[in-house]
Amino acid sequence: MIPFARLLFCTILGGLAFLPGIALYPAACRAADDSPDIDTLVSLLELVLDADSDSARKCLGLVADKVQSRELAGKSLEALRPRLDKLLSPILDGKADQPLYADAVATLATLGNPRGLTILRATAVDFQQSDDARQRAVETLAFAGDRKLLESLPQLLVDRSSGSVELRAAFLAALSRWDEPRLGAIVLAQYAKLEQELQPRAIELLTQRPVWAKELLQAVGRKEIPTSAINANQIARLQSSRDAELAALVLRQWGTVRTERNPAREKVIADVRRLLTEKSGDPHQGHKVFTRVCGQCHKIHGTGQDVGPDITLNGRSSFEQLLSNVLDPSLVIGASYQARTVVTSDGRVLTGLLSEDNAQRVVLKMQGGKLETVARDDVEELRVSQLSMMPEGLETQLNPDEMVDLFAFLVLDKPPIDPSARRIPTSQEAAPSSSSR
Repeated sequence: MIPFARLLFCTILGGLAFLPGIALYPAACRAADDSPDIDTLVSLLELVLDADSDSARKCLGLVADKVQSRELAGKSLEALRPRLDKLLSPILDGKADQPLYADAVATLATLGNPRGLTILRATAVDFQQSDDARQRAVETLAFAGDRKLLESLPQLLVDRSSGSVELRAAFLAALSRWDEPRLGAIVLAQYAKLEQELQPRAIELLTQRPVWAKELLQAVGRKEIPTSAINANQIARLQSSRDAELAALVLRQWGTVRTERNPAREKVIADVRRLLTEKSGDPHQGHKVFTRVCGQCHKIHGTGQDVGPDITLNGRSSFEQLLSNVLDPSLVIGASYQARTVVTSDGRVLTGLLSEDNAQRVVLKMQGGKLETVARDDVEELRVSQLSMMPEGLETQLNPDEMVDLFAFLVLDKPPIDPSARRIPTSQEAAPSSSSR
């Protein structure tokens, strides 16, 4: 009975609308205006809360996800909020280690419940909590627009004792749904203190809302942040903004930005090819460069993020192919890797790979691997980019030593710690050496 109840619950919220054969359930369980049937949904949740904690956790997680993506909003949300408050608040009276406590807290906080928000504030800064719990706390507090989180952000982002690089990267990604004007200045103030791996995540965040982007470009103009920190795709996205002031700032700093492949990349490839034949590199240092620059979207040898192609076996069949793919990524773009840009009704501009597109939602796989869900009603514009999601201009982000180190790593068929690692096939030009400098 419970698995069926969970299935029906998910269907009412549209969570399983893509499955064939269950189209009758939404018709039977949704109101005449196509909004979720709140009475049925709450009744089903009561059933699973009493009988099956695993199903209850999944159902509560689905509610929180739908609210945070704004797929569940308006009158339906207003009707659901007091019902869930009454249903879940008693769970908070119990012990924190009971099965549904954390899920009830997160769901109530998503709905703006003061008690849930207070508990999550403590969780976010408690280093003894798990990374998953702390990430979920920051995501929920950011969605709820919790002003007290602003006070904790500097420590959460830059204090290395507060969490791993991966966790603090997740904190940065979680802030993107927070329409808080002061957030841009807070992140910019911490930028120089962030590890190199985190700085691109901060830039990606700051380019998603005009008010933050304007502060970012002003910092670039004051030479507090190098122009190379903002990649070509981000610049093009900002230039196409409907905010005239932001577009003017981009024009003043960079002039007109290409929105299509630049044929001059062939000269860049030739220059880098020549550099790589003249200098040797350290593949171990190159692995570090890959993790910082490339690993936000690509996997290799089992490490990195699963956004773009896994390059362990793709795109490195020869040295020349590797050069082209790294330095001229927009020359050939597979259909499944064409980036999409979504402009939302609240002013966000998101770019990623399309993971889902239907009548309920658009889901993008973002830099860093995060899935960003936008309710279809909140999508003002969805366009296909003519540029690869992997930006051009790597040579402006890396110094010559970093470039040769990166290629010394990429030309190996196995990790450099593996003594059996060999270089991929080369053309007549010599491939870069993998000896230490």
